[in-house]
Amino acid sequence: MSNKPTGAVTFLFTDIEGSTRFAQEFPDTFQTAVNRHHTILQNAIESNKGYVFEIVGDAFCCAFENADDALKAAIDIHFALAGENWEGARIKIRIGIHSGQAEWRGEKYIGYITLARAARVMSAAYGEQILISNDTYKLLDLTLSPEEGKKSELYKLKGKSEISFRDLGDRKLKDLLQPIRLFQVTASGLRYDFPPLKTIDQRRNNLPVQLTSFIGREEEIKNAKELLKHTKLLTLTGTGGSGKTRFAIKIASDVIDEYECGV
Repeated sequence: MSNKPTGAVTFLFTDIEGSTRFAQEFPDTFQTAVNRHHTILQNAIESNKGYVFEIVGDAFCCAFENADDALKAAIDIHFALAGENWEGARIKIRIGIHSGQAEWRGEKYIGYITLARAARVMSAAYGEQILISNDTYKLLDLTLSPEEGKKSELYKLKGKSEISFRDLGDRKLKDLLQPIRLFQVTASGLRYDFPPLKTIDQRRNNLPVQLTSFIGREEEIKNAKELLKHTKLLTLTGTGGSGKTRFAIKIASDVIDEYECGV
């Protein structure tokens, strides 16, 4: 871009999840994967009228004049990465998008608070997750279309009916005095379920800490979460020792972000 976005700017920040571990586990193929990652991101950013103003290791810092372009770029990036045939390490990135005031001063952006907020939004996400701040959400060209029976309202982007937004509420991010309302971008083909956000005000709960990972029962987990969207009480039945309690704790842990008053 010859004219860099300045004034009211939407920033898109990315980071590869687990890059240090991948570099050690796949020393022969990791750099090739990172190079491919760079090409995919560069193409998606530029084709959506964005500007990459800094690359720190494997992290991209990008600027857009239009919030819709930033959102489209984020979605294009995730689909392109998901469709890539990776050898060894499968690249997954987290993406955070935030809009605010910043000025382009020849070699860098001046607008520390806006840039810091964008970085914190990105840091709260997981690999394959796109988070946007309320400041960006308000700038999007949206058509209000809440789905009935949903715990939280979902909205749709004009001309992109498959895109919607999961309201994750006001969240306190590291070193920021004021909380930021966050939304997760959802779309057909994108991963929906993630662990609770990595924020310093993780939603309240009284669940016991689990020392082992939960393995299996993917279909039952999906069905139970869907049922919880339509009922206040869900009963699990089964023979003794079949794992009902562990299953219930797994479900409750996964839906912490859905219940602002706690799980």
